[in-house]
Amino acid sequence: MSSPWTLGRIALAVVITAALLFINLFPIAWGLVTSLKATPEIMAWPPRFIDFSPTLDHYRSVLASMFTRAIANSLFYSGGVIVLGLLLGALAAFGFDRFSFRLRNSLFMLIVASIPLAIGAAALLVPNYLYFTYLGVTNQWFTLVLLYTAYQLPLAIWILKGAMEGVPRELDEAAYVDGATSFTVWRRIVMPLCLPAIGAAGLFLFLGSWNEFVAGSVMVDSPELRPVQVAVYQNIGYFGRDWGPLMASAMLAVVPILAIYLLLGRLLISGLTRGAVK
Repeated sequence: MSSPWTLGRIALAVVITAALLFINLFPIAWGLVTSLKATPEIMAWPPRFIDFSPTLDHYRSVLASMFTRAIANSLFYSGGVIVLGLLLGALAAFGFDRFSFRLRNSLFMLIVASIPLAIGAAALLVPNYLYFTYLGVTNQWFTLVLLYTAYQLPLAIWILKGAMEGVPRELDEAAYVDGATSFTVWRRIVMPLCLPAIGAAGLFLFLGSWNEFVAGSVMVDSPELRPVQVAVYQNIGYFGRDWGPLMASAMLAVVPILAIYLLLGRLLISGLTRGAVK
């Protein structure tokens, strides 16, 4: 029989969990409701959460604009970052984990120290802009792909190297005995056993590039190259906010995040290497 102390701790955990869920989900729910309201109902006081007439007018106006092009642009940018980030990150992680060379530890610590670039890329915006301008590669279709990959690559290397450390080296040695090359070991043995880490790294790469705003608003200025977060911001004007289209575009921008999480979330499991070596 459970003690009152145990029941009290369970009740406290339930209350804290419910409070955290409310704090995190209520803004999303309110944004969804606002996107379905007509403009007069959005400005009505007191605000109504349920008692209103839903409309899709804001979604129609958003989809009829350049917003769909912005979504396609961000999907292209994020897809390119995932491909480049996973490829370069996996090769670098394999080199750091499986080979010995001068300054290996120092270089890896430098990579770990660069991980905050994934969330603090704005700190390097001015030098990046000056450098890209000097090279003449601003406002190009590949500009943000290169920039986002550079920002997210240290995090991908760190995640993948941690997974490769769990792959038994006896598998490598057995493959080398059979005549395999290092590239074959990387491609046929190590990478299949690192699928959970690949899924996690891919998810972080996508989120980091999809949600980035500052670099996307500065490094490209053509409407045809505008990423989705910048397109959402276009609904905030000098004279105020157009709340209906703003919330509708924000809700549409969340959909790919949920889709990519459902796609890669199944890979976030552990134990693929368990029992590989007896």
